[in-house]
This record gives sequence, C-alpha cells and structure tokens, in this order.
Amino acid sequence: MVVRTNTNTNTVDQSIQVLNLDRIVMVYLLKLDHATLAHCQRTREISLLIGKRMGLNSNELQLLGLGALLHDIGKSCIPLAILTKRTPVSSTEWELIQTHPQEGYRYIEAADLDDIVKQIVLGHHRWANGRGGYPLDPDQSQPSLFTQIVTVADVVDAITSQRPYRPALNVEYCIAYLEQHLNTLFNREIVSVFKSIKSLHTFENN
Repeated sequence: MVVRTNTNTNTVDQSIQVLNLDRIVMVYLLKLDHATLAHCQRTREISLLIGKRMGLNSNELQLLGLGALLHDIGKSCIPLAILTKRTPVSSTEWELIQTHPQEGYRYIEAADLDDIVKQIVLGHHRWANGRGGYPLDPDQSQPSLFTQIVTVADVVDAITSQRPYRPALNVEYCIAYLEQHLNTLFNREIVSVFKSIKSLHTFENN
C-alpha cells in the first residue's frame, strides 16, 4: 500500500474541517462505510504526492486533494452488501456500482465547490483518452489533468489494498497494469511520476 496511515473517521473528520467543506457534503462523506472512507483518504494522499511532483501550486493541490477525498462520495447510495460482497458481483449489481460517479456529482452539484472538484467526482472512471470508462462522455473529451491524477491514485490504492473478494496485490503488479493501459485508460506522464514516487516511498500490502 502506498503511504499508509492509520486512517479512521477522526482523521477524515479533521481533513473535512481543514478543507472547510460545505455542511451537506460533510454529511454525505461521513455516510460512507469505513472502508470507502479510508480509501478516499489514501487516494487523496497519493494524488497529492503526484500533484506536488508535477508542480501544482498550493491552490491547485487543495482542489486536487478535495476532489480526491470526495471522489467516491456517490458510493453512499450503493448497498453495503454489494460493496462488501466476497463473490463476483452480478451484472445488475455492477451497473448499480457504475452509477456512483453520477450520484456523487448529483450530491455536490449545488454545493459551493470549484468545477474542478465536481469534474473529479464525475469523471474519475473515464479513460484518459476520453474514449471509454464511465459515465461515457458523448464528446469523448479528455478528463482534466486533476481528474486523471485521481484516476491513477484511485487505481493504485484499489489494486494494492485488500478487497472483500481478494487479498492486496503488490505494487509491481499495479505498475504492470498501469503500463499495460498507458494513453488509453491512464496518462503516461502521470504514471511515470507515480513510478518515480514509488521508488521514494514505502509500499505495504495490508
């Protein structure tokens, strides 16, 4: 796992206070199950490491971090029994899981948040080349750099974390997966930056 911390509800609560989130957004974030909360926090940490290495300024990093923290907020609408299922999900369940970006966007659409943050929530499962992922963009436009950073960070944490249906996988497997999908699912430059960070930080599998 990348840059592991003892993430718990208190840690996320402190992050929310520092970021001065809209009260409604805070309520939705704290509705997430513990595993999703922890994943959002770790995704934020990985995103910020990448963003700093890529030279984003302090305001940009704040937007990146906020978007990463909120990226899975829509999963509060997915039944916990599906999110914690130890066997493969059905096609119907998978279709429901795929609604979480739109649900998350709907939650925060009216909130006083920068559009960069909202687009991270909506687009973090879209491909870097704009031609796939979900929800599909009819214009096939490429997601913003911020969104593409969170996409990579999200996948890194998902692969290297223990899941209900499998143990954590190692970082070498993760990098091989990212490299297999360069310039389609993932931005080549962002993956390269992540690989350079990987050499400087401790990875653990939990």
